[in-house]
Amino acid sequence: MRLREIKLPRPEARPRRIGLTSDDAVWYVDYAGGDPGRYDPVSRTSANGACRAAGDSAPYAMAVDGNDHVWLVETGVSPNRLVGFDPETERFFSATEIPSGGGTVRHMHYHAGEHALWFGTDTNTIGRAKLP
Repeated sequence: MRLREIKLPRPEARPRRIGLTSDDAVWYVDYAGGDPGRYDPVSRTSANGACRAAGDSAPYAMAVDGNDHVWLVETGVSPNRLVGFDPETERFFSATEIPSGGGTVRHMHYHAGEHALWFGTDTNTIGRAKLP
């Protein structure tokens, strides 16, 4: 096995989850910075977004959908919010509160057949978000 660690541009970054877009970019959420970040394995360059979903977003769960949109859950706000980010325009385009509050949503999975996200919460629920 070969393992390589990649330094991120912000020394205080706390990446939580990762996903891959169709251009082979590696997307992650920076829990400490509140932003999505991107790593290009070809050029070996990283960039943290200059965009924030909310002041204390603390994103944790993340998934990439079939349209290469990055979905993240803000856990620093109450209730938690499911937020969509479009890497092409570098803009957030959707924000939906999680009805149970979420507590903290830590994991999320994109199901292509349903074009939906599945996730678990710290409030003893699982959720399904049918995407637009």
